[in-house]
Amino acid sequence: MKKKQPKERDLKPKKTSKPTTSYHHGDLRNLVLKIAGDFLEKRGAHNLSLRDVATEIGVSHTAPYRHFPRKIDLLHAITTIGFLELRDTLVEAWKEHESAVAKLRKAGENYIRLMWKYPRRSELMFGGEVYLESELPEDLQVAGKEAYLALYHIIEFGQKSEEFNAEVDVESMSMTVWSAVHGFAALNERSGKNAKAEEQMQDLLDIVLVGIRKKDS
Repeated sequence: MKKKQPKERDLKPKKTSKPTTSYHHGDLRNLVLKIAGDFLEKRGAHNLSLRDVATEIGVSHTAPYRHFPRKIDLLHAITTIGFLELRDTLVEAWKEHESAVAKLRKAGENYIRLMWKYPRRSELMFGGEVYLESELPEDLQVAGKEAYLALYHIIEFGQKSEEFNAEVDVESMSMTVWSAVHGFAALNERSGKNAKAEEQMQDLLDIVLVGIRKKDS
């Protein structure tokens, strides 16, 4: 019996969908975090899927689970990155200026702009699914504390240099400033890129600084 010859179209290689992201062996964890962070901002935490992240990278659907066994583990890692970036931008404000007033104004600007740049991640950092578990990963707890201490040290410096009112303890003043700045960032997240919001941000920081400065300074 004569064998059936394959048709010409059967000899052509089949088209496969190509990943849109370049993946290098050994860097999967960081790439998952990057792509997941992008998806988070576009879709929100509820619609974030490790399977979709794997498809975007071009690896098997099970590959990301080697680094993040559960979705909550991925969210914890993204949140940790958020606090580390917040810490770094507050430390940057400390290094850029000499006076406590200038340090705090720059810290406030950096804080608000970072929240506006990554609004969905900011929601995770200060609430949502991440905090449903009773025990948070140690690296997340440390990152959050370091971000807070970066602001705390500016307030502490301001009191020691007699620029800020020392009648209020450092912790209370730090939490008051943090609450004001964060509240403004959250309430103006959707309009954060326009000139009016920038102007209002400076007004807010003026009010905060007037409230905490030493009365005779």
